[in-house]
Amino acid sequence: MGSKCDFCGKEEYLPFECRYCGGKFCVEHRLPEAHRCEFSPGDEYWNVPVKVKRKPKITIPVDRASGKRVKVSTIAAYGYNNIFLGIITVMFFIGVIFRQSFYIFALFPQTFLSMPWQLITSMFFHVDFGHYLVNAIVLLFFGGELERRVGGNNYLKIFLLSGLAGNIGYLAFALFTGSSAGALGASGAIYGVMGTLAIIAPEIRVLFFFILPMSIRVALVIFVAYNLLMLPLSSVTGVAYVAHLSGLAVGLYYGKKLKVLRKRWPW
Repeated sequence: MGSKCDFCGKEEYLPFECRYCGGKFCVEHRLPEAHRCEFSPGDEYWNVPVKVKRKPKITIPVDRASGKRVKVSTIAAYGYNNIFLGIITVMFFIGVIFRQSFYIFALFPQTFLSMPWQLITSMFFHVDFGHYLVNAIVLLFFGGELERRVGGNNYLKIFLLSGLAGNIGYLAFALFTGSSAGALGASGAIYGVMGTLAIIAPEIRVLFFFILPMSIRVALVIFVAYNLLMLPLSSVTGVAYVAHLSGLAVGLYYGKKLKVLRKRWPW
């Protein structure tokens, strides 16, 4: 008895085993690009599920940024951006159903020392549908694009470090202004994602407010100018503009770092 090709189902007596995803394929679909291998380290990250039995650890020959051999967990193989989208969706419904969760998951200057998890949970927490929807849409398109370009490990660092920088920036601003308002949302992390993309992929064009087409760098300059202009009005508008700018700073730094490393890649 042979084995069926995991892509087309064709019976194959001597199947080819993919070195990246571990699946078994017929001669027509033996190459990674032929079966849309989601673990191939080539220029394309297909992100199309392959019906194969997953191994606990998937070994990828090289990391695109550092050139070192690394191991990627099975969870990461499904895409950190997809995982983050799932988390913020679940957290949004938790906030809608349990209104008191706002005081547990949002970041408060006066309570974060006793509830340090707020530094993380506030990055994924939304209670306003409009806030959640805009962040989810931006993350869906730009987060996925950045992860495809830099890989899961780098994307994870950019998102979390930008979000943490945004929260720390807000705490410093709150201490300076005496604010006790809670902060929440993935905006700091998203600004970091946008900042990195603006450095490594300036050719990307975006629809500003879903209407006007422009380069990602021009759009980012407009957003920065707006956030700086509105910064003194944070207590009035209830928006943590300083968190946006702090997250953006990390994204720009990481983008420059990756741009330098990219020159060393052999492909």
